[in-house]
Amino acid sequence: MKIRLAVLALVLTAPLQAQSGGASDVMTRAVSAYQDLEFDVSANLLRRLLAAPLSNELDDSTRALALTYLGAAEHYRGNADSAIAAFRRLVELAPHHAPDTLIFPPEITRLYEQVRGSMTPIAVQLAPPAPPPPPPPASPPPHVATAPVRDTARAQPEPVVSGTGVTVTVAGLITNVRTGSIAATAAGFEGSAQLRRFGLAVRYAEGGRDLVEGSVALRFMPTSWFSLQAGPHARRYTTLFGAERLVTWRLGGRGDFALVGSRVHGHAMLWRALALAVNVPPGSGSASGGELGVTLDLRPRPVWFALAYGIDRAQVNGASWRANINTLTLTAGLRRR
Repeated sequence: MKIRLAVLALVLTAPLQAQSGGASDVMTRAVSAYQDLEFDVSANLLRRLLAAPLSNELDDSTRALALTYLGAAEHYRGNADSAIAAFRRLVELAPHHAPDTLIFPPEITRLYEQVRGSMTPIAVQLAPPAPPPPPPPASPPPHVATAPVRDTARAQPEPVVSGTGVTVTVAGLITNVRTGSIAATAAGFEGSAQLRRFGLAVRYAEGGRDLVEGSVALRFMPTSWFSLQAGPHARRYTTLFGAERLVTWRLGGRGDFALVGSRVHGHAMLWRALALAVNVPPGSGSASGGELGVTLDLRPRPVWFALAYGIDRAQVNGASWRANINTLTLTAGLRRR
């Protein structure tokens, strides 16, 4: 009878342990969520990992890595105070630990160094004492119940966090386009939607000198600070010699970096045309360009402003026609999840 009760207890408790997962499993899921740009999911998993009882399974190196990912995740969630608090705990735990520059972008390592530099030497050198080990479990009483005992304490379910959130951005823009002695100003809009590592962006504007501009781009973000994008871009405007129309199929890369704290960011982008179509014989050629910009993010409010300067260059094969186009664009937008 005793053997049957023991086997029954093991069968009932094994699924609960597998469902809850240990510290190693939670850490793996948190890192995977961070790499998939699911910062809300990652932060919730890391906070669960750093709290009892899972924290009792962590050694100092794993605890330091978890705090590093937590600080980075909170930074990208727009929670500057929470990111700083996580890095302060990291400095107190491991003063000589620093975020790996092969994993975390410069804005994360720079924020960590700012936090570390703001702490006093005593706070950096003296780490809080490690929590005492849990007391050994009490030996079971010799008496065994003759009837099965129902366990009234149920395992706490893991908090459910949505991992399929879509970030949507809608913005209005004013752009000034100059090519040679011709200048025109246009107004329009842009919008984007991002799910994990993939995004789709559209843009349209029209204004003086019959200027019409539009683009569609598919984006892929291998990291939180770098993205690849590809798609068509069309621009039409009227010059002294008639209308000119350029359609380019662009492939480019964009890097984002922090300038001042977590609210002011810069970006740099370079692109090259896979194909160019222009209404000048023979109608094909080459094109390339780039853009530099700065963004003011007013998080936790969903409002942001951006100013960007771009240069586009196009040339027709076997002809003297070429175009150098400079753009200055002011954008104001809203971001929602």
